[in-house]
Amino acid sequence: MEPIALTLGQQFDIEQRSRDICAITDVKQLQEISKDLLLAWQEEIARSRAAASSHLK
Repeated sequence: MEPIALTLGQQFDIEQRSRDICAITDVKQLQEISKDLLLAWQEEIARSRAAASSHLK
């Protein structure tokens, strides 16, 4: 399976957010961001699975 190509806008957003994360020195803030990202990642997996499932029906 080929990797999904990111748009230029997505690449820019990743770079900007990466720099923001690198600038954080508060461990608690980094933990909260990590939890939020983990939840968003799993929700996206669930949405993709649901979309693929409905497409196959």
